[in-house]
Amino acid sequence: MATQGSERVIDYLLIGGGLAAATAAETIRKQDAKGSIVLVTQEEHIPYHRPPLSKEYLRGEIGEKGIYGEGGVYVQMPTWYKEQNIELIEKTEATELDTRARTVKLSNGQTLQFRTLLLATGGRPRQLDLPGADLPGVYLLRTLDDSNTIREQIGKGKQVVVIGSGFIGLEGAASALTKGAKVTVVEPQERVWPDMVAPEVSQFFQQKFEHEGATMRYGYSAVEFVAGSNGQLASVKIAPANDKNKTEEIPCDIAIVGIGIQLNTELAASGGLEIDKKHGIIVDKHLETKAEDIFAAGDVAAYPDFVVGTMHFEHWDNALSSGQIAGTNMVGADTPYRHVPYFFSDQFDLSINMLGYPSSKAESIIRGDMSKGTFTALYVEKGILRAALMVNDDEQMDLLRELIASEVKIQHPKQLSDSKFDLASLK
Repeated sequence: MATQGSERVIDYLLIGGGLAAATAAETIRKQDAKGSIVLVTQEEHIPYHRPPLSKEYLRGEIGEKGIYGEGGVYVQMPTWYKEQNIELIEKTEATELDTRARTVKLSNGQTLQFRTLLLATGGRPRQLDLPGADLPGVYLLRTLDDSNTIREQIGKGKQVVVIGSGFIGLEGAASALTKGAKVTVVEPQERVWPDMVAPEVSQFFQQKFEHEGATMRYGYSAVEFVAGSNGQLASVKIAPANDKNKTEEIPCDIAIVGIGIQLNTELAASGGLEIDKKHGIIVDKHLETKAEDIFAAGDVAAYPDFVVGTMHFEHWDNALSSGQIAGTNMVGADTPYRHVPYFFSDQFDLSINMLGYPSSKAESIIRGDMSKGTFTALYVEKGILRAALMVNDDEQMDLLRELIASEVKIQHPKQLSDSKFDLASLK
């Protein structure tokens, strides 16, 4: 292992234990069989996939030990890293970056020198600054350990309050309902995903959750977590988002807080790299920072997008795709990152896929039958197809991705609602 003063130079140093870093490691090894690869992660687990933590893993339908898709959550099995000569440093934080000396200091006292570096530091869940937020029974859902704790407490008859109705919040709520818990969702906005979907689509999802037994408190904010006589969480005090004085209490056994993440840019900032306060570590089209041979990927990478300019994207597909491109370019390629954003979610019997750039400013055209739970919402903005939200309707996903990437022009948006209209004719 490299130490302070060591002459060892690591060819590929990867900071972060998520999918982006693990994918970069795999990509690098396929293209460079001999270069040294070291992956540093704060977690005690080997790299794993996050999507199942709020879905099938949370429900106990799959276990931990196994590759995702084969009954587990791992990106690769532990033996794979040994076989590929990829060194893992676990339970260790990277604390300081020196871009001139090309070193990274670790919390265990080591200093690693690198030739090329990947920053895939991801994010940490935002916490509510409220009285009682640190009570036993108030949980965040981001890591495998978080999911392990929560899955033991969402059984039949349990009372669960979910704060936030983003994807993590609604997936957690759906999983708890599936396990037989009584669930209340608290969200200060007036409806589901108002910046992303039309009111009729919001209503579809809200009615689905209510049909499955959830109580949906839109337009309300949590104002306090209240302890019982045993010191554990006993209730959540809520109030209308526009009047915090009209409070009421919701009894509960646990609360799950899902209000987004804060990007981990501190290491990059310590090395003087350029940071966008909203989007993360600034990179160019090759995912390289202003410092030569230092790259960023995953949630924390602020990359130039062909539609919206600088952006970052917090989902599995971006972690996978950017990890691949960063890994390729670290080996010496010159491949640009051009990517149509994509994310997926499973809620009850709904398979949800979103492509592109959904916006409440766009015209939303429904194609299919919402009453049967099978439809696609197509988003046309300024005469261009920008996004597609598919609900149990993903047969044309590849075609839609191609149409969005090519910025196809739509002359008559209303015709898209006709299921007999051939979308391939737009090519």
